[in-house]
Amino acid sequence: MLHVVSHKEQIVKEEFPADTSFLSLYPAAAHEARPFILVLPGGGYEHLAPHEGEPIARWLNDLGIHAGVLHYQVGDFEVDSLLEDVEYALRWIRQTPKDWQVIKDQVGLAGFSAGGHLASIVATRGAEKPDLLLLGYPVITFHDAYTHIGSRTHFLGEQPTQEQLYAFSSDQQVTSQTPPTFIWTTANDATVPVENSLLLASALSREGIPFELHVFEEGRHGLGLAEDNRECQQWLSLAEKWLQKHSYVTEGQRITSRLFIAGDSTAAQKGATEKPMTGWGEYLQCHFGPSVHVDNRAVNGRSTKSFIAEGRLAHIEKDFRAGDYLFIQFGHNDEKKEDPTRYTDPDGDYRQNLIQCIESARERGGIPVLLTSVSRRRFTADGEPDPLAVGAYPAAMKRVAEETQTPLLDIFKASQQLYRAMGEEGSKQLFMHLPEKAHPNYPAGVTDNTHFSDEGARQIAKLVAEAISKCTELHALKQLMRMEGTNQDSGERHLHHLVN
Repeated sequence: MLHVVSHKEQIVKEEFPADTSFLSLYPAAAHEARPFILVLPGGGYEHLAPHEGEPIARWLNDLGIHAGVLHYQVGDFEVDSLLEDVEYALRWIRQTPKDWQVIKDQVGLAGFSAGGHLASIVATRGAEKPDLLLLGYPVITFHDAYTHIGSRTHFLGEQPTQEQLYAFSSDQQVTSQTPPTFIWTTANDATVPVENSLLLASALSREGIPFELHVFEEGRHGLGLAEDNRECQQWLSLAEKWLQKHSYVTEGQRITSRLFIAGDSTAAQKGATEKPMTGWGEYLQCHFGPSVHVDNRAVNGRSTKSFIAEGRLAHIEKDFRAGDYLFIQFGHNDEKKEDPTRYTDPDGDYRQNLIQCIESARERGGIPVLLTSVSRRRFTADGEPDPLAVGAYPAAMKRVAEETQTPLLDIFKASQQLYRAMGEEGSKQLFMHLPEKAHPNYPAGVTDNTHFSDEGARQIAKLVAEAISKCTELHALKQLMRMEGTNQDSGERHLHHLVN
């Protein structure tokens, strides 16, 4: 049974029959008829991954595409009932009158992991097929060599027959009626082997079905929008171009603001050998909808002086365009007097370098934003965070902000308030404090009161997001934050439809 609702409604699943799937609607803000893509999250047919549902729908909305997320049956379900729910959803999208219009021959399916399996099965053998298929690291085959056992077991049980394995392996079901398909995955996916996507691509090729396949070298399973993997995040722009090719997206329709981060190791993205050390910039994207792309250019060990001298500001300038934001945060390395390649006087070179960054953004029609340095974890004898934990640099940046009329986010103050609230002992969890042999990257252990743990990076990114929301000069950016409920649906009524 299919139950259709607005995404704004809270659904208590226990009030519905166990065999109910829920279609949550995310109409795009458009007056004319637009394409629709139905999103099927992954989760091994055992649960549904939230990050592969609403965030994907919001990204599609940002492209001008109506979207829906199907919270389909998982756990104990009948296969025929599950497949019927997906087909009913496609039929409802095409046929049911709504306050917003759908182009009936432009109704696609997007699926991730097990949701990719469900989408591809409907697209290959369903009576109500989508017009287009978009798959992220999909489960395709149920045969032993490359299958995801959890998905197969929940779908077919412990002892499936050979006939069932064949019937529900999507690569075996491709026909000339299968729709154009976009596939992306990673070569080292340890959960759903890359061979799943390769098998489907081969089958599509045999049948002459238009398709694109993108295999990224490295990335964990279940990336979704790939906010923490810059390489894999390219799938969004590649998919957008592909959707444009198939007339689901109009050229120039999407307006995306980019937010560049120029900073040091406290913000920079960390490599595998540095983990669990994490920069706060790695978690800023999750506070924004898809209409903002965070481009983190912060680099370990840089000061304003070395960042500019190495051409890193110039590198940003090549990509920077009108309407983009430049977040500027330095200080930790500027105070290193023993290193002339990095040291700057707070009221001398530091001030001039900040002004150079500000003018660089403004000359290109962008918006510079100054962020005072995140405080080191340093307490005074009376148990208070040290007001000079990053020397005179936070105060110097405040003066530059005032002189140049530049928006300022006082992250130094906010982080010190956080440390004070957590206490001297409790705040250790925010930083790299690891005992001996606790992590293979730090066999001798580590005590570091400057660089963040994963949790610390999350908390500092949250402080940055909160500071943005309180800054009146960044009202336009605030409107693009997830917490503000962007992409509101105009004229939307609450919907209650039962389809059986």
